[in-house]
Amino acid sequence: MKWKKKKIWAYLDGKKLVEVVQAALDNNMTVGDCKKLLIKENPGCEITFKIE
Repeated sequence: MKWKKKKIWAYLDGKKLVEVVQAALDNNMTVGDCKKLLIKENPGCEITFKIE
């Protein structure tokens, strides 16, 4: 059985911004911390996370 890889994408005001798991690995942090940081650094913007 082959596993299908899924990615978590962050969307800033409806536009694809960054792949969250890869950004977390690049910055040596957890996915949860990376999500919190994205929300904190972009006040006033709508940030959504989608699994694809």
